[in-house]
Amino acid sequence: MEKEKLGSFISELRKEHSMTQKELSERLGVTDKAVSKWERGLSFPDISLLEPLANTFEVSVLELLQGKRLPKEEAIPAVPANEVLDDLLRISDDEIRKKHVISKSIIILCCVSLLLLVSIILN
Repeated sequence: MEKEKLGSFISELRKEHSMTQKELSERLGVTDKAVSKWERGLSFPDISLLEPLANTFEVSVLELLQGKRLPKEEAIPAVPANEVLDDLLRISDDEIRKKHVISKSIIILCCVSLLLLVSIILN
């Protein structure tokens, strides 16, 4: 998924719905600066916002992720879209857990190294 393509699609949809960035941000519970970053292709919306964003603009999550409207027969129904989102959220949670494990390992390694250094200095 390209940030720029998604961003321009969000901007296009927002304008089609005669919404300002501020109105969209208030509807989604984010800042207008976040919406601006999405539209300029500087960042992606949080994964938890994809479904509310798609619902706001009356498009499917797949259309949103692809950054374009799809013929109705290509749009996936809501149930599979929810399953895709659930899978993405699960994967995201797994990645966060892995990063926490790595961070904790680094902290433990640093503490052990510091203790060894202090014991060497004191002896």
